[in-house]
Amino acid sequence: MRRSWLLLIGMMVIVPLRLSAQRPGEVAGTVTERGGDPVDRAIVEIVELGLRTSTDAAGRFRLRGVDPGPQRLRVTRTGYVPSSAEVEARNGGEVWIAITLAPAPVRLQTVRATAAAADPLADGTRIGRAEIQTSGARSAAEIVERVPGVVVRGTGATGARTVSIRGSGADAVLVLVDGVALNDPVTGEADLSGIPAQSIESVTVLPGARSARYGPRAEGGVVLIQTRTGETSRAVELAAGTLGERGVRAEWGETLGRWSVQAGGGAREMSGRFDYARDVNDPTVVRRTNADLGEASLFGAAGGRVAGGDLRLRGGWEWLDRGLPGVGHTPSLHAREEMSRGRASAAWSRGPTQAVLSAAVQRIHFADPAPPFGIPYDDTTRARTLNARVESSRTVRGGPVRVWGGGAEGQLQRITAPLSDEAPRTLAGLGVFGHAGTDLRLLGRPATVEAEGRVDRDGVTGGWYGSRGLTLAVDLSAVRVHLANRSAFSPPSLGDQFFRDGVGIVPNPELRAERVPNEWEGGATAAGEINGVRVSGSAAAYDSDVRGMIVWMRRFNERWSPANVNAHRRGAEARGEAARGALRVSASYALARITYDRETDEDVQVVYRPRHTALMGAAWAPGAWRVEARARYTGTRNSSPTDANAIPGYWTTEFSAGRDWRMRRWTAGTLLDVDRALDERGALIAGFPEPGRRVRFTVRLSRAGSLPPM
Repeated sequence: MRRSWLLLIGMMVIVPLRLSAQRPGEVAGTVTERGGDPVDRAIVEIVELGLRTSTDAAGRFRLRGVDPGPQRLRVTRTGYVPSSAEVEARNGGEVWIAITLAPAPVRLQTVRATAAAADPLADGTRIGRAEIQTSGARSAAEIVERVPGVVVRGTGATGARTVSIRGSGADAVLVLVDGVALNDPVTGEADLSGIPAQSIESVTVLPGARSARYGPRAEGGVVLIQTRTGETSRAVELAAGTLGERGVRAEWGETLGRWSVQAGGGAREMSGRFDYARDVNDPTVVRRTNADLGEASLFGAAGGRVAGGDLRLRGGWEWLDRGLPGVGHTPSLHAREEMSRGRASAAWSRGPTQAVLSAAVQRIHFADPAPPFGIPYDDTTRARTLNARVESSRTVRGGPVRVWGGGAEGQLQRITAPLSDEAPRTLAGLGVFGHAGTDLRLLGRPATVEAEGRVDRDGVTGGWYGSRGLTLAVDLSAVRVHLANRSAFSPPSLGDQFFRDGVGIVPNPELRAERVPNEWEGGATAAGEINGVRVSGSAAAYDSDVRGMIVWMRRFNERWSPANVNAHRRGAEARGEAARGALRVSASYALARITYDRETDEDVQVVYRPRHTALMGAAWAPGAWRVEARARYTGTRNSSPTDANAIPGYWTTEFSAGRDWRMRRWTAGTLLDVDRALDERGALIAGFPEPGRRVRFTVRLSRAGSLPPM
C-alpha cells in the first residue's frame, strides 16, 4: 500500500514536470532549386498546425511555434513541382532543413502548372531582407523605387522622398510601418527617406485602389513596411562615400529562453555640398550649400509564444536634421528641418486570428529666419497616433465559400500644428471590413474569386466612405490571369484645408475627398523554365477615373489654392526576368497616362507625373561575388497644367559590386555602390539639382548566431 502511494505521488510530480517542459520549437531552413540557386516567395507550411510563411530573396524561411515531434512540411511555388519533407521538431529548440524544388518545365506546346490559393498580396511586389541587404539601399525610398509603376519624388540628394504609384499624388499612397500610417497628418504625404533600410525586414508594394482592405489614402496604392523581427544575428557595418557621407550601423540578436530578441542602431551624416549650373538658361556654376544631413536610428524587436499564439514586439526611433537648400535658382541659406519619431507595436497571432496595437509620436520643426522670398517662419508640428486592428478568417471545407473573415480598425490622432483656428486638433477614424473567397472551375480551369468590402469613417472630413474589391483569378497552365474591380478614396490633408494664409496662397476648407469610384485592372503572371532558363513575368493594365483630384492651382484672384479637379487615369505595367546559373537579367516598363478631365482636345498630363518609366538590370552572382548594373528611365514631365515647357525625360545608371568572405561562423562582406554612374544630372522636379555621380563603399561583418553556415 505504501509503495502504491509513493508510485502515485511520483507520477503526480513527474508527469506535470514533463508536460511543463513541452515548449514549442522552430523550424528554419532554405529552399533552393537544383544547382543551389535560392527560390524566393515559396510557400512553406505545416498544414496540420495552421503555420505558414514564405521564403525571402535568399530562399530562407523560419516557422515559429512548432509543436515538438514529427511534422510534415509542404513547399509550393508557381513554376516548381510541390515538395514535402518530414522534420522532427525539437522541444524548445531549432531544427534546420534544406529543401530542393524541381522546376516544372514550360514548353511552348504543352504547359502545366499548379493552382494556388488567392492571396491579397499575390498581385504585389515583395522585397525581402536578403535583397534589401545586398542592394546597398540606405532608406525605404531606395527600396521601393525598383518596383514598376512607382516614382520616387525627391528634392535633392538629402531632401524628402515621397512616393507616387500609377500617377497618383504622394498623399494618395498609404504607407504603413508595422501597421501604423507613416503619412504626415498635415500634408498627407509619407517621407520614406527617414526610414533606414537597416531596420526593415520586408517591403511590399500593392498598386491600385486598395481602400477596401487598407482604408483611407489607399487610392493609388499601398506600401507595407515590416520592420525587423527577433533574430539571432549580429553585425556591424561601416560606410563612407562622396558628398561627405559617413555611416555606422550595428545589430545584435540572441535567444533568451523562449524569446528571440534583436536590437540595433545606426547613424549617418553628409555634407551634401556640390557644384551645379544655376539654371538651364544660366550656365553659371554655383555651390550647393545648406544641404547637409544628419540622422540616427534605433530599433528593437522580440518574439515568443504567449497565450498559445505568437507575440511580436517591435519598436523604433528615428531622428533627422537637415538643411533645406531651396530651389537651385533661388537657394535658401538658413532653412532647416528637424524630425524625431518614435513607434512601437505589439502583434499577437494564433492561426488565422491577429490583433495589432501600435502607437507613434512625431515632432517636425521647420525654420528659416531669412528666406529668399516670403516672411520668416519657425513652425513645429506634433502628432501622436494610436492604432488598433483585429481581424480573423475561417476556412470552410466542402462549402460554396472557401474562406471568409473580417475585422475592425480604429485610429486616434492628436495634432498640434501651425494651421488656421478652424483646423481640428483630434482626429478619430474607424473602419470595418470583411472578405470572402471561393474556389471554382471556369471553362475547365481552376479559378478563385476574392471579394472584400470596407466602410470607413474618415477622421479628416468626418464623412463615411464605402470601398469594395472583387478579383477573379484563373490558372491557365503556366499563366495565371486575373480581373479586378476596385474602389478607393483619399481624404484632403489638413494642410490643404486649413493652411494659414500666406503670401500668394490661400487654403480651401471646402475640399472634398479624392475618389476612385470604379477601377478595372486585368493582368497575368507566369513562371517556368525554357531550355534551362528560368523565366518569369507579369503584365497588368488598368483604367479608372479620379473624381476630385486635389491639385494646387492659381485662382482668379492670382492666389494659389488647392481645388478638386477630375482626371482620367489609365496605363499598363510589364516586367520580365530570365536567369540561368549565376546570371539574371530583368526589365520593366510602366505607362501612367493621367490627364486632366477637360472639355477640350488637350491631352495634358498632370504636373510632375511622368507618363513613361522603365528599368533594366543585370546581375551576376558567381559564388561569393555579386555584380549588378541597372538603367532607369524617367519620361517627360509637365511643370504646369499645360504642355508648354515640358521637361524632357532622362536616364540614370547604377552599378554595384560586392564580395563575401567566410570566416568560420562569421561573414565579412564588402560592397561598392555607384549611383548615377555616368554622372547624369537629370532631376525629376525642376529647380532641385542633383549632384551627379555618387559613390559609397560599405564593409559589413556579420554572424548568423544559431543558424548553421549557408
